[in-house]
Amino acid sequence: MTTRQAGMTPVPHLKPHVPALPPGSEACGCCDGIVAQTPQGLGNRGGLSAIAYRIGDYAQFRESLQASLSSSAFAPLDRLRTRDSDDFTIGLLDAFACAADVLTFYQERIANESYLRTAVEPVSLQEMGKLIGYRLRPGVAAQTWLAFALETPPAPPPGLPPEPGNFVTGVPPSLSLDAGLKVQSVPGPGELPQTFETVEALAEARPAWNGIRPWMSDSRMPGHNDTFTYLAGVRNSLRAGDALLFLGDEFLADANSNNWDFRIIDSVEPQPDADRTLVRWKRGLGSIQPFANPATQHPQAYVLRKRAAVFGHNAPMWGSMPWSYRANYPGGSDSEGNVASEWPGFTLSPAGATAAGGHVDLDAVYAEVQHGSHVVLAKGGFLYASEPAPSGTYVELYRVTNVSEVSRAAFATAAKVTRLQLQGANYAAQFQAYVRETAVFAQSEPLAFAAYPVTTAVAGDRIPADIGADGLLPGRRLIVRGTQVKDGQTVVVQATLVAAHPLGAGRCELEIAPPLPQPLQRDSVVVHANVAPATHGESVAQVLGSGDASQAFQRFELKQLPLTWRAADNELGAAADLTVRVSDIAWHERPAMYGAAATERAYTLGTDEQGRLHVVFGDGLRGARLPSGTNNVRAAYRKGLGAQGNVDADKLTQLMSRPLGLKSVSNPIAAEGGTDPEGPDAARRSMPLFTRTLGRAVSLLDYEDFARAFSGVAKAQARVLDLHAGATIAITVAAPDGLPLTPASPVWQHLLGALRDGGDPHVAVQLLPASLSTFRLGLRVRRDPDYDTKTVLAAVEAALRARFAFDARELAQPVQQSEVIAAAQAVPGVVAVALTRLYGGTQPVAQTVPSRQVRLLAARMRVQGGAAQPAELLTLDPGPFDLLEELT
Repeated sequence: MTTRQAGMTPVPHLKPHVPALPPGSEACGCCDGIVAQTPQGLGNRGGLSAIAYRIGDYAQFRESLQASLSSSAFAPLDRLRTRDSDDFTIGLLDAFACAADVLTFYQERIANESYLRTAVEPVSLQEMGKLIGYRLRPGVAAQTWLAFALETPPAPPPGLPPEPGNFVTGVPPSLSLDAGLKVQSVPGPGELPQTFETVEALAEARPAWNGIRPWMSDSRMPGHNDTFTYLAGVRNSLRAGDALLFLGDEFLADANSNNWDFRIIDSVEPQPDADRTLVRWKRGLGSIQPFANPATQHPQAYVLRKRAAVFGHNAPMWGSMPWSYRANYPGGSDSEGNVASEWPGFTLSPAGATAAGGHVDLDAVYAEVQHGSHVVLAKGGFLYASEPAPSGTYVELYRVTNVSEVSRAAFATAAKVTRLQLQGANYAAQFQAYVRETAVFAQSEPLAFAAYPVTTAVAGDRIPADIGADGLLPGRRLIVRGTQVKDGQTVVVQATLVAAHPLGAGRCELEIAPPLPQPLQRDSVVVHANVAPATHGESVAQVLGSGDASQAFQRFELKQLPLTWRAADNELGAAADLTVRVSDIAWHERPAMYGAAATERAYTLGTDEQGRLHVVFGDGLRGARLPSGTNNVRAAYRKGLGAQGNVDADKLTQLMSRPLGLKSVSNPIAAEGGTDPEGPDAARRSMPLFTRTLGRAVSLLDYEDFARAFSGVAKAQARVLDLHAGATIAITVAAPDGLPLTPASPVWQHLLGALRDGGDPHVAVQLLPASLSTFRLGLRVRRDPDYDTKTVLAAVEAALRARFAFDARELAQPVQQSEVIAAAQAVPGVVAVALTRLYGGTQPVAQTVPSRQVRLLAARMRVQGGAAQPAELLTLDPGPFDLLEELT
């Protein structure tokens, strides 16, 4: 840069004095060492990152001093004929040259430290920032939510006498956890353990709230058109083809009632994990003609183990018997010789029908059929069908009122049979004469219903919880974990309890805010309710010293560094986690003492050139002086901050203190929001932004600059988008080093709050997380033969990674083919570059072999499907290049 462009006071262009040679003469070397080399001229072109401000170096100063020995101005030195370095005078000149070299070196450093573009020392940037009221961003401590698990108090052994002191465990049924509980991370390779502390008290924690699950089953009975049900247990010996009977209260009170269903099992699926059996049948419960609802009022289920036939069902056809047999069979023919079409007396039982039912003789002895059991008589072939029964079919349910064993000889057969007396309707009309068509289902055994599994997804702002609502008060922090239905990805959501709605039977429904972003698989959902927020840092206490009312601007050094700064809704985006008390009275921090009242109990934080942090008090005019006392100035603060606090999920598992009953702790959500103190490059970018916004946001550029200057934000881009809610200022933001910045991040939340306070209250603002994409490339490099191949290729890779790194790219900035070639070509030793592949970003290549694209466009902010879409940040993929080799 020139001095005028750099904002410096113009310096005259100095030139060294060179004696003129006579015309036509040539330099023969005899005068070497007698020409003054200093002072050198100063000139800096624009855009330089460092100022050249030295008028000479050691060699030039030495030559100039030795040249002066031959000057006529120093005539007494003519007698000095030597220029040997061991001469005292020459040694003295050498010492002066060394001193001048050191002085000009520091003069140049001081000149560089005087300007924003060239300063590299934090203290220089800090002092320049003070001139415009800017404070270097101190970095922010990471934040997360911790989920605690409590021990469940053990139950006393059964039969223990209820005497005092018989069973004392000391494990409390609930705990109250104070703020400041320390938890440490388990470090990975190359990492250091990080300490976090809770910043809010957990008023009540219970073991039942360690991990709340939704109820996975629901007590219900099979309903109309159902074709399956769940039965308790897996050792019920059910198999396909068995008959199921469902009875309701009405049938139990009146055997003529139609409040029952009869179905044949189509499949049986044991589910041992849930200790239940799923049974299916083909035709839905209930009846269409005549219409009848299934048994829904206190239904009972039975399996009918035996499927029997009626005695005589296998009798030969009556017409196939010889005439002589038919004529001699009792009742076989009348006096005129007419023969009946079926056996005489061919009924279910000779005992016949009764007023309340009838009898049936089974084809064998069935000792398992008991008095009081249920029997189903069926005729027709519809039992396995899924469609309605055809005409001519019929099923009826009966109650067994008597069981007897009889011998029968009829229909050309004889056997001992079981005779059942049945109570029920329609015996005579539907079954008495249908010996061959009737099937008997008997030996009923009761079955217990099992709860139906509930598999509906958990979505929206209501979460079913298999726990009572007692103690779950509004405002409680919750962490919800689960697997998304759409893609199977595991997600962790932070939420606040709005209300717990009791549902009875030890169940409730948790109303949360915000709602779940996506439906979750029910069996994967876990709700942690023993949750407290925590931030990176460790509490320390320090006696700063003694106040002295006679001293103005008294200051004390904080010994434990780095001081923890937490994200805040202010222009800086951070607030010191520091409390200063003088004589047990709290004093408050101000950004500067300017404007402070003479009696205001205030202090400021200042950093010196060694990076030490001091608490500075007033002088009695700008802020109150400290009252005199002995060790009456004390500080309570926390130490620790930076990106190293962004530990992964489930890393904070070491309790530094363990109250009785507290079992374990973890962070289901990765800590985020931790940023390092602002470096020189970031400060150079942020200071002009601060002067443009001055703590407020009016124009679109103000909103962008305000966000970029906020602690924890590395890149920002603002644009007005026309959304359904109207014109909205959408701001795409990205955290330093490409770290995630989500709506759950404290930086995100505090930035929104600061924009609301510093911006137009009538303007809608929406933050969007940057879309971080990568691209890939491949290239061949032709090198200068004098350079080593490996060295050149490594330098090319390093140059490309630096050119297309996160810090070097802007939101929505495209990648040009020419830019890639130029970055590689600028590496020393590179003669030519052949770019073979360039692809990725928002324009992936579908070919099997990736091609070379002329440019890769990064997406800008836009409206898609009525929703705002963020800008894209396109960087080089961190993996190996597709191709990087020497071009031959």
